[in-house]
Amino acid sequence: MKIVKQPKIILMACVIGSLVFAIASPAEAQQKYGPLFDKFSLSIGGSWIGLSTEIRLDSEVFGEGTKLNFEDDLNLDSGKTIPTASFDWQIGRKHKLGFRWQDISRDSSAQALTDIEWGDDIIPIDAQIGLGFDITQSFLDYTYYPWVNEKWAAGFGIGLRVMDIQATLAWNEGEIIDEGSSEIKGTGPLPYLYFEYRRMFSDNWRFITGLGWLYLEIDDIKGGQWIGRAGIEYLLGDHWAFGGALNLAQIDVDWKAVQTEEGENLLTLALDMNVSDLTVFARFRF
Repeated sequence: MKIVKQPKIILMACVIGSLVFAIASPAEAQQKYGPLFDKFSLSIGGSWIGLSTEIRLDSEVFGEGTKLNFEDDLNLDSGKTIPTASFDWQIGRKHKLGFRWQDISRDSSAQALTDIEWGDDIIPIDAQIGLGFDITQSFLDYTYYPWVNEKWAAGFGIGLRVMDIQATLAWNEGEIIDEGSSEIKGTGPLPYLYFEYRRMFSDNWRFITGLGWLYLEIDDIKGGQWIGRAGIEYLLGDHWAFGGALNLAQIDVDWKAVQTEEGENLLTLALDMNVSDLTVFARFRF
């Protein structure tokens, strides 16, 4: 069983266009916002990530499905180390565009301790279950700074979190020929309101924190999310910075009116997920 994907939001064009623009800009223009802001910066880091995922797939035929905690019920790893990439583009003294990307892929195997209703399928008790769960998430946010001081700045704006999710379950009952599999896919754009505060503690130490939140109903998605970030970095010379950041993200949504590939039944995906990560990064400042 497959769920038809919603149209994807193409974000890489923004990244490439911003990079070309920044490289083409004169060196003086690149640095006139520092050290509180960078005209353009690109960061690469490693993230120690922790996850908690509760998911339920409902069906018009069988009704509400079984709520599964992928980490507790199906032995999916609750922690992993992954790469993280981000960029910031200071369009003007009071305008900034930011982007962050992560790809999280996990798999596990477990035994069903009870019958599991998953969409239009019923996984029997004692079945051996294989799970593959992949998430690619991108954060794109715009910030306007009405308050800019020599040592600090504060602003607000809007953001968009795009999640590309794929979950594949396959099961069998050992030697009994009773096998099945189910695959769901979906891409959802989830907007949020965003607030950011940054401060220079000295000529070299820069602190940045941000918070985003929104509850809404848009098309077939209903729910809310919040996003938090706090980081500190050391500015080394004109072009480098090294630091760390703590990122928290929570989402609780119902994704309705999603059709199977055959178009026979409508499915509802209920997702409650917490993602936290500690990231150590190197930043190249243009």
